[in-house]
Amino acid sequence: MAKVTINDIKDLREKTSAGMALCKEALVKSDGDMRKAVEYINKRSDVIGRLKNLTGAKIGLCKLAYDEAGKDFEKAVEIIKEKGWDNPVEGDLDGKVEGVIDAYVHGTDRKLVALAEVTCKTDFVSKNDDFRDFVHEITLQVAAMKPEFISRDSVDEKVIKELEETFKKELESEKKSKDMIEKIVEGKLKKYLAEKCLLEQKWFKDESKTIKDLLDEATQRIGEPLTIRRILLWELGKK
Repeated sequence: MAKVTINDIKDLREKTSAGMALCKEALVKSDGDMRKAVEYINKRSDVIGRLKNLTGAKIGLCKLAYDEAGKDFEKAVEIIKEKGWDNPVEGDLDGKVEGVIDAYVHGTDRKLVALAEVTCKTDFVSKNDDFRDFVHEITLQVAAMKPEFISRDSVDEKVIKELEETFKKELESEKKSKDMIEKIVEGKLKKYLAEKCLLEQKWFKDESKTIKDLLDEATQRIGEPLTIRRILLWELGKK
């Protein structure tokens, strides 16, 4: 197995705008092959969202570029830059944010509320009942499963390091070997993020699907890119 270095991880992050943890996982799984690592990431994360983060282009333009590039992430980045979409004009009407914020207050005691902000491209979709039902479903998931992050890519690297240190100290106290500690820490981190990242969580109504599956299905059904931008869980008496 090829040795994965921090520089390899940083290079892959620059190419894909994916989180450090996912970049490391991709390189390990693809034995250090950068091209395969990019493909691995594209299959397991929001490609359009990462294109937007990397280039600053609007979601709709990112989708157009990705389709034009034949689903090639790096080529899509080139197309966006060639067309000048990575430097959108301030105040452009196409840059207007559309979508809704939905809230769910749980139970008759009303001590827990979940909110979700989901954006789309057009006001036509933002008024669509199917779209609004999807957004409400996200608030129900937030209330039921209490995610802390939207995706792995949204987790701050500082949080990742703190988690790794916590898991490492727990295992060192159990006098595990260094090699074993590294593998167990990686597994614990992966499991933790799968439970705490909304898009990776299993849908509480049907565990055969993840929230990412629901998002993909809604996007395909509705016919334009949807983005879960923010989530909030507020419980009485808790910070």
